[in-house]
Amino acid sequence: MEIPKLRVRINGTLPDTSTLGNVEISERAAEIKNQNIISNTSCSVFLDEENQIFHILVDVGQGIIQSIEKNNSNIGLTASSSSITYMPDALLITHAHIDHIKELPLLIERTINNSKKLQIFCTLECYNNILKTFPELFSNPNTNNYVSFNMVKPNITFNINKFSITPILANHGEDYSVIGSVIYIINVIDRKIIIGWDFLSLPDVEENLLWNPDLLILGTQSYNPHPETGMISVTDAFPLIRRWNAKECYLVHYRGLLDLEEAKNQWFRGPTKPMTTDELQRTIDPIIPKPGGGEDVFKIIVAKEGMIWNSEIKKEDELIQQNTAIPIGNELLIESLQTYVLKFEKDNRDNKLKLMIEDRINRFDLSFDKPIKEKNRDDILYAQGEKGMLAKGPNFRMQVIDNENSSVASINAFKGSKSVFREDIPIKKIDGQKLRKYITENF
Repeated sequence: MEIPKLRVRINGTLPDTSTLGNVEISERAAEIKNQNIISNTSCSVFLDEENQIFHILVDVGQGIIQSIEKNNSNIGLTASSSSITYMPDALLITHAHIDHIKELPLLIERTINNSKKLQIFCTLECYNNILKTFPELFSNPNTNNYVSFNMVKPNITFNINKFSITPILANHGEDYSVIGSVIYIINVIDRKIIIGWDFLSLPDVEENLLWNPDLLILGTQSYNPHPETGMISVTDAFPLIRRWNAKECYLVHYRGLLDLEEAKNQWFRGPTKPMTTDELQRTIDPIIPKPGGGEDVFKIIVAKEGMIWNSEIKKEDELIQQNTAIPIGNELLIESLQTYVLKFEKDNRDNKLKLMIEDRINRFDLSFDKPIKEKNRDDILYAQGEKGMLAKGPNFRMQVIDNENSSVASINAFKGSKSVFREDIPIKKIDGQKLRKYITENF
């Protein structure tokens, strides 16, 4: 059986091109004109499993149909690269601004001409605004035979094919046309993708849903904060990437025109102009945030049209079997399913266990003496409190508990009856297996 393949293609990265300003004041506008770039912000998510491709398109602004029909051979999928194959099976619409729906009538026309079914998902408010923009949308009597509109609600998960999708309510400004705006969290098998463009804030979101995506796509209208755009800025993106533990992030929708406002302040030291794609990347690279351990940097890429993110999804039992044969060593980093990053380090010279526990806000650096596993078990680890000059540190107990589809690292650092840190931390089942193997190898 072939390994399922997951691909995300960036179909376009631009805001409404009429808002970019003229080439005399904007290097970004000049870049787009010189390269003849026209495609608004959009992406495609492809799942290729057993030679069957399912294609979810997110937003369909200017230039998107042409973009998804060209250069598909480099996506690396198994089926034919004909335009019919790559036309979407489903469309997610984030909101009804024209740069996100302009080619919807064209997409529906292509769908009918190719006799292909298309499911469209958006909020009711977005749907009503679409009908106001395109009152002729259902003039073709065949439309209902090939196209279905499905209303989604924020925080209510729905399923398409193998995908589980959760819309999240997005504040995108006060314009009536953006009421009902959402971003989308897409889960498929064991991968999480967040499509998070065109928002200023996410009211009442449960942040655990945003934790640890495999890919985060963020829309950033400017480099410096300008809430009047209804969108976050590049500098706003940095703490979100860190808080959500998004190790790989693509930035789209950049315009930068309002950064000219900062040039009026002689004391301002950040960017004061719209930058080209390469300039923006060079500005970001030195200040990419690091996780608490400090070893690995987050990856932030200023996206370009046609860029491909790919992931091959191995079945969990295959991964567990594969990892069983590979020694773990004396260090282990685990990213939990919610909130926490854990780093275990066995200091063989001094017979210590060092443990770093980090969430979105806090970081605990703990050290324990004489760690030892419970006899004839690979799921329970103990350690004594570290002796200091004036006091002794907390004792330690951890148990790895397997559930049906996941595991739990139950951690308790305590002094007497008082806990310094106590939490049942959910982790992937494969990470539970790794943690058991780490205990067996080191203690």
